[in-house]
Amino acid sequence: MRRKDREILDLEKIKEIVEACHVVRLAMFDEPFPYIVPVNFGYHWQEEALTLYIHGARQGKKVRLLENNPMVAVEMDCNHELIEAGTVAEKYSYAYQSLIGFGEAFIIQELEEKKQALQLLMDHEVKHTAYNFPPDKMIAATGIIKIVLSSYSCKEHIHPNKMPPK
Repeated sequence: MRRKDREILDLEKIKEIVEACHVVRLAMFDEPFPYIVPVNFGYHWQEEALTLYIHGARQGKKVRLLENNPMVAVEMDCNHELIEAGTVAEKYSYAYQSLIGFGEAFIIQELEEKKQALQLLMDHEVKHTAYNFPPDKMIAATGIIKIVLSSYSCKEHIHPNKMPPK
């Protein structure tokens, strides 16, 4: 990471950023260009290890690419705000928090693991437990991708108006 002053190493802060983000961009290998798609996600922490879950169709371009090569990159960002500088163009900037990670994607087949993944996705997006899941037959027909990150890094650029006092 070039800007070490923006690197986030505190795990609790990284967890807060993942919780604040609601779209992850999933990058996969394709020819002649990489393929990237924005998706909603659920997640699970096991100590410092982060696993993401996304859902969709059981077939299609995403699934085909992952079957050919399960190695992926992910990116998520949140808390965006323009940092204005009057009429001095080069002083303008942008506040943000982001995570970039690398890992392997797995297509989940087992019904109970699919249910757990959908529960994590709903917990992240909806923030309450008053929802019903479809019958097992529908869940079995849903495509669920599990992304196990082998590494990730997190950084932020804090808006000057939101900097903690010294």
